[in-house]
Amino acid sequence: MTVDGREDLGGHRPPRRLMATTLLLPVVAALGTACSNAPAPAAGPATAPSAVAPHWLPPIYAAVYDTEEVGNRIGAAKEELIARCMKQAGFSYPAPAKAGVPDRPKPFGLESLEQPLASRERPVVEKAGPVDEKYMRALYGDENGCRTQADVRLLGERKNLKSWSDTRVALYKAEVRAQDLLRRHPDFASLNASWAACMKRAGFTLREPSQVLDELPAKATFKAEPVARADVSCKGETGYLRWAYTGLAAAQRQVLTETPDLLPTWKLLLRRQCDAAQQILARPATDPAPGDTYSCPTA
Repeated sequence: MTVDGREDLGGHRPPRRLMATTLLLPVVAALGTACSNAPAPAAGPATAPSAVAPHWLPPIYAAVYDTEEVGNRIGAAKEELIARCMKQAGFSYPAPAKAGVPDRPKPFGLESLEQPLASRERPVVEKAGPVDEKYMRALYGDENGCRTQADVRLLGERKNLKSWSDTRVALYKAEVRAQDLLRRHPDFASLNASWAACMKRAGFTLREPSQVLDELPAKATFKAEPVARADVSCKGETGYLRWAYTGLAAAQRQVLTETPDLLPTWKLLLRRQCDAAQQILARPATDPAPGDTYSCPTA
């Protein structure tokens, strides 16, 4: 279905930038009111300060994905603990590549021509070599495997393992519900209509940004693809990403009001692991790590 720009009552189409601004104000106002049960701001989205990157406005994204340094420290401490444990069990444990934190979701498709294009080819799976059963038991064995022991050491108590897992699952479900809430809102449909009208002027008939990636060939680079360039350009012209992420932030806050302890629990458990990691990775005062002035975030 093709969506054109709308005409005003006088039969004239409003300027594209004005249309983008005015139609997105209802997204912030309606969702903001639903989230807080308070009057919407009179002008502009108070929740979208220009100093904050749009993708960190949603509170779940900021809490879960904007934690790369914390995640790296926790991961390094965990691998250190596993290596010590496996050494005590008589095994050499090669540390895997740094895991960090999971990739931030991009619910509105392409955000930059610089971001990597994920391969659509099936990865080559190497056949596993012979595995030492004793080694695997030492690493993964039931409640006493080295990985589990490392998790318990970082989280403080064994019961916190389930709390950590349950909290992450609940946050994921909250992410999905918030996206559904936003996508069903009529003003978000208007935002997509504004973007689609811009794309049509560029020669592409699409309903929403999520369809752009489906138009790209495998192994393509975004800069070389006209549809990708048009997508990024139209998002800039309509202010799509800032307005969409502002609406998603409001939707996430609304969902989180149903489980007000969810984010505080996540932050508390993350801080607990970070504090433990600091102790595990601590260097002697006479041998500090260069530039190591990091401190854990507050819970």
